[in-house]
Amino acid sequence: MNVPMKKVSELFSTFKIGGTPSRGNPSYFDGPNLWVSIRDMEGQSIITKTAETISAEGVRNSNCKLVKKGSLLFSFKLTVGRISFAGVDLYTNEAIAAFDPDEAKAAGIDLEYLSLVLPIAASTDTTKNSMGAALLNKDKILNLEIPYFELPQQRQIAARLKAQLAEVETARQAVQEQMRDASALKKRALESLFSSLQSWSPICSAAKLQSGYAFKSDTFKTSGVRLLRNANILPGKVYWDDSVFLSEIDAAKFSNFALDSDDVLISLDRPLISSGIKVARVSNDDLPALLVQRVGRFIVDPDKLDKDYLYAFLQTDLFISNISGHDQSLGVPHISPSQVEAIELPLPGLDEQKVLTKRLKEITDTWQNLVSALQKQINDLTILPKAILAQAFKNES
Repeated sequence: MNVPMKKVSELFSTFKIGGTPSRGNPSYFDGPNLWVSIRDMEGQSIITKTAETISAEGVRNSNCKLVKKGSLLFSFKLTVGRISFAGVDLYTNEAIAAFDPDEAKAAGIDLEYLSLVLPIAASTDTTKNSMGAALLNKDKILNLEIPYFELPQQRQIAARLKAQLAEVETARQAVQEQMRDASALKKRALESLFSSLQSWSPICSAAKLQSGYAFKSDTFKTSGVRLLRNANILPGKVYWDDSVFLSEIDAAKFSNFALDSDDVLISLDRPLISSGIKVARVSNDDLPALLVQRVGRFIVDPDKLDKDYLYAFLQTDLFISNISGHDQSLGVPHISPSQVEAIELPLPGLDEQKVLTKRLKEITDTWQNLVSALQKQINDLTILPKAILAQAFKNES
């Protein structure tokens, strides 16, 4: 017997898609209302906190719509198929669809069940944007087909699958704990190496920190040259899931803020998050891109400071302890270029730095090999749930 299928449009006449208040108006943010982005959904199955919040004024002057507690949240742009539930009434940005629990009940669909089958359906029907990232839209979501059973059977399937997936998640978390331990070992090794050095000097004696340009949000485009904002920096990597652009014609006017491969960057707002300090290197894959306000780029004197050496130092507690507890701007932890430049680092001669950089590279390479092996385990565990789900529906047919 074939598994019965139904389109999402047969179950929901519509669903809510959020919006983003203008970032050109600070009064729209830091209000009492949770505002969910895709990053908030990572590792948070029930959303009760968000990195950013919005004000009532921000809600009124945007496309944000109230999402009721218990709603299913589904990401459908750039990172497609991420799932969470609203733990409280909240709002979302335009990359997230929200399915109302009352409408689901009326349609005879269990949202826990839908949370399992919708990402699988979405993975077979995505388009790509101009940057090659996965992309769905409202019409495509409504046309997705999911296996449909009566409500009691949906709940049985969901309960059985969640138990199996919980075992997979336990294994995944164990591997992630090993990755955290590996990172801690790397950090201690780096700090031990730096702490043994003499001749400490302020960073400004060998590098300046350039802050980006305050581009106006009304000039943003949907394609063109990417703008590297605070939201695009995570510990150790540049993150483009939330991208805005400037036209190539406008971008040409800001060559002083054009990024180069191997640039060392630091976030100047909320530089410290739970996973580490928001410093990253620019790669060729990130270009072309322009530096935006509240992100800093180190302009290094190549006769005094090696970039690899600097980048390693920025990730140690020797640096981090000097930026924690700095100023607050609208409640947001904030550091200035001058504060960063005043922090001291061990500054031996360039030849010694290059020797030390080789040792730092050995430490980093050993760590990277271990992390790569652990990441492969995580990737295998990430694929496993889809296989479990596919087998479950095969057995139901």
